[in-house]
Amino acid sequence: MSPIGSKKSLFRRVFATIFCIALLVVAIFTLAGAGYLQGNVARVTRSELRDETRIVAASLNETVDDITVLERLSLDGKRVTLINPDGSVLYDSEEPAEEMENHANRPEVADAIETGSGSSERSSSTLGEIMLYEAVRLDNGTVVRLAQEQDGILAILASMALPIVLLAVVLLLVSFVAARRSASSIIAPLLEVDLDHPKRNSEDVYSEMEPMLNRIESQRQELKRQMRVLADNDRMRREFTANITHELKTPLTTISGYAELIAGGMVADEADLRDFGSRIHREAGRLTSLVNDILTLSNLDEAERTDSENSADVLGSTEPVDVPRMLESISQRLEQVAKKADVTILLETKPAMVVGVPRLLDELAYNLVSNAIRYNLPGGSVTLSCGIDEGGHPYIQVIDTGIGIAPEEQDKVFERFYRVDKSRSKARGGTGLGLAIVKHAAVYHGASIDLASELGMGTCITVTFPVQELPEL
Repeated sequence: MSPIGSKKSLFRRVFATIFCIALLVVAIFTLAGAGYLQGNVARVTRSELRDETRIVAASLNETVDDITVLERLSLDGKRVTLINPDGSVLYDSEEPAEEMENHANRPEVADAIETGSGSSERSSSTLGEIMLYEAVRLDNGTVVRLAQEQDGILAILASMALPIVLLAVVLLLVSFVAARRSASSIIAPLLEVDLDHPKRNSEDVYSEMEPMLNRIESQRQELKRQMRVLADNDRMRREFTANITHELKTPLTTISGYAELIAGGMVADEADLRDFGSRIHREAGRLTSLVNDILTLSNLDEAERTDSENSADVLGSTEPVDVPRMLESISQRLEQVAKKADVTILLETKPAMVVGVPRLLDELAYNLVSNAIRYNLPGGSVTLSCGIDEGGHPYIQVIDTGIGIAPEEQDKVFERFYRVDKSRSKARGGTGLGLAIVKHAAVYHGASIDLASELGMGTCITVTFPVQELPEL
């Protein structure tokens, strides 16, 4: 359904509700008014009938021939009946007395015989009408009773049909106009709601709508955040693709060039041949490292997008890792690299265990140490340390005496393909993905990274892990 159709439907519903309520109010007030009128008329009629009955009784008490007096009375449509104490009818103004049933069980007659007077009302055979009865006991023991027909609610409504219809029409027209205006005034704030900026409506809309508008605003902000994340991811993907293309192109071009020279027989000297072969081998190793790092990052990205149960299938299962032993192994593997760069590796380890993926933890520490050696100065040192801090958190710390990182670049060094020393980045080797792998591996293990550095003074990177819950052996 279109928005316009929805608005019209809502207007109709509100209008119909208000109009129905107005109709109901008109009907209730009409019936209540008729009932009130009927009650008042009945009260007045009963009072008059009681007075007339007493007057007739007083007249009969003063005469000897009651029936003759009753026959001469003109009571304006009222029915008069004279009844013996045993209930038999002596006289009735409308029917032959001998044909009428005994009246001893009539409430008003029984009350008059017992207490001197009685009254009652009963439904008439005529629809919507009632009969009022007043009875008084005479001095000789007989009972005189007067009866008068009184209109009921339906009869009053029927007699006032035309005025009621005219009044109802007027009220319905007024109700129609009032309902339309009320519906329009109720719908108006809803139509003016700006869903693109829900907060701007907070002063003009109904208070009942504020939770809905707040929810729309929060969903809108969340959608904007997700769109920004998607845009950032798309930008990073394009930059990553461009960087990969560039990084892969360089070693491939070098390998292809040297291989073409060798294949074309243009390298006759044995020394040149060995030199070209060495360069091809070096570029192939660089290409292999780059591919391995890309695969590692790809696996980490996939693990971050899946739940913890499926991530084990991508990265491997977790197990307790002896951090000092791992750092000692890394020191031995990078010993020749450090010696070639004239850098000394120092170990200052204390007992520490981390539950994690052994391969990832090894790559995390290996890349930190490798970077510390690569960006160090001749005669410098790299200190590897680990342990458990005062809060019970295991940590790995790598301190170097290298070139350092400028303050404005410290937030960027963990980005993919970002290199601090751009002028000599190729000469120093590396793929530019080492610290990106460190960041993702730390995030995967719930660890935090702290970097402190000063240009020309060196860098200290500390990876702090959560408090470990080691499995029982």
